[in-house]
Amino acid sequence: MQVTFAFYCVIAYLLVITVVGIYYGKKVKTQEDYSVAGRSLPTPILIGTLMATWMGAGTVLGGPAASGYQYGLMAAIAFSMGSPVGQFVLSFVAKKIRRMNAQTVPEVIEKVYGSLARVLATVIIMLAYIGIVAYQYKGVGLILNSILGVPENIGTLIAFGVIVVTALFGGLYSVAYTDFLSCCMMMAGLFIGVPMAISMAGGWSWVAANIPPGHLGFGSISFPQLLGFFFPVFFYVMGDQNMYQRFFAAKDEKTAMQSGIGWMIGCTATYFFVAAAAIAARALYPNINAAQSFVHLATHGMPTIIGGICVAAITAFIVTTANSFLLSVGVNMSWDVYARFVNPDAPTEKKLFVSRASVLGLGILAYVVIQYYPELLILQQYTYTMYGAAITPALLAAVMFPERITPLGGVVSIFTGGAVTIAWETAKTAGWAVAKTYPPVLIAAPLAILALIIFRKNGKK
Repeated sequence: MQVTFAFYCVIAYLLVITVVGIYYGKKVKTQEDYSVAGRSLPTPILIGTLMATWMGAGTVLGGPAASGYQYGLMAAIAFSMGSPVGQFVLSFVAKKIRRMNAQTVPEVIEKVYGSLARVLATVIIMLAYIGIVAYQYKGVGLILNSILGVPENIGTLIAFGVIVVTALFGGLYSVAYTDFLSCCMMMAGLFIGVPMAISMAGGWSWVAANIPPGHLGFGSISFPQLLGFFFPVFFYVMGDQNMYQRFFAAKDEKTAMQSGIGWMIGCTATYFFVAAAAIAARALYPNINAAQSFVHLATHGMPTIIGGICVAAITAFIVTTANSFLLSVGVNMSWDVYARFVNPDAPTEKKLFVSRASVLGLGILAYVVIQYYPELLILQQYTYTMYGAAITPALLAAVMFPERITPLGGVVSIFTGGAVTIAWETAKTAGWAVAKTYPPVLIAAPLAILALIIFRKNGKK
């Protein structure tokens, strides 16, 4: 009965956010409306959309949920803490970000590093975001498998259809307000449901007594692996285009900074509850799929109504995250490629058409990717590393120290971060011991930063 109720909650909530999304989508009249909501979002809506976009499948199925269940509490904390630490830094840059009045990250990068850097940044963002959208598909597939027994491949296909179709109606107006609803639902489910589940299991002392030895500490994970959890998220969050677009969409600079701080506080609280849920699930259900731990706890270890709300909110988070990333790369194609290099004088209607066509094409490509790269936690770490190493160093330098860097340094930094990530992952696949021992972020990100330093204006080479 509880699983059936959760299913109906999922269907009802998806219908609600679809209707709300279509309603707010009617506000889209220009390219700026579509990409940055007319630069009009107030603080509560901005906090909600920042949280909902950032916390998708990577939070409730990968990240702290899967790592906490599989490796232990410290792994969940290491994965989680990269986010609030990065958010703290980004919050104090939010005013400068809003001041730039841009629409995309490559647009910001071009202002400092030139058109070649804009092209490279666009390519890197597309590679990373396709991977992120892919594991959102996988996330919905896992949920449908957990609560209904639907085969994962069928659930993933259903997710592909729903996410792509709803994204086509997109625009940040509709995405932001549906994100806010998703965020409110998730907070209610988490803050009530997780404590109730732990209490129903016998309390935290019972949970601690029924998990593997060392699971409340570092467990079986090594220190380099811990760094491999922390740094990809840390670098990625400070350069994520979705976050920058939301800061661009703030109604003013003060709203941008306040929303950044609220986003950090909300995510920190959420990670704590998700990690606790993963540990409780390990004690109660020691033989389930790590990625399904949180969903399984919601459907089997919480009261029916609260569990149903939790599962519905988890699904909504995943869908809204996927919509956001598809919208973002669609804007990249129309604004950073088509309007910048192909047809600079294109009317708004043409740009919107290109955006939506790009959403469809890239959505299909993401579905193909997940068929060949099915391990969600591994895919999440790879995409975070790819983006964080290639984009974040150059982007932060462009926002914070534009007078001290050079176009050559930016181009070399972006290329180095992306190329080294791909090379390191290839070496790991080939069985190289050093590549298996040290995560790619520990190599790619420092080299990308080094390129900016070597080619800086003061003493540049």
